[in-house]
Amino acid sequence: MSIKRLTVTFVLAGFAMSLLVGCGGSKVSKDNFDQVKNGMTVAEVEGILGKATDQGGGGVSLPGVEASAKVMIWQDGDKKISVTFLNGKVTAKVQEGL
Repeated sequence: MSIKRLTVTFVLAGFAMSLLVGCGGSKVSKDNFDQVKNGMTVAEVEGILGKATDQGGGGVSLPGVEASAKVMIWQDGDKKISVTFLNGKVTAKVQEGL
């Protein structure tokens, strides 16, 4: 077998393996949704669900009061998990399609 053909074979094999690894299952699942609890930190939730696919938020600063809120979303096709954080802690979660 020539070097060129061997190289092409290895590239194709690597590509096929990366596709198989990517099919290892979504973290956007009912089981993982159920593991997310009020009071958890962003890091704890990301430990369960991985990095969010989308997020938004804002903050308020008044004399003696500071608050920040953000919503992080994990989505895989029709499956979606949204988690609301207030001052860095889970306060609500919603799922769709799980």
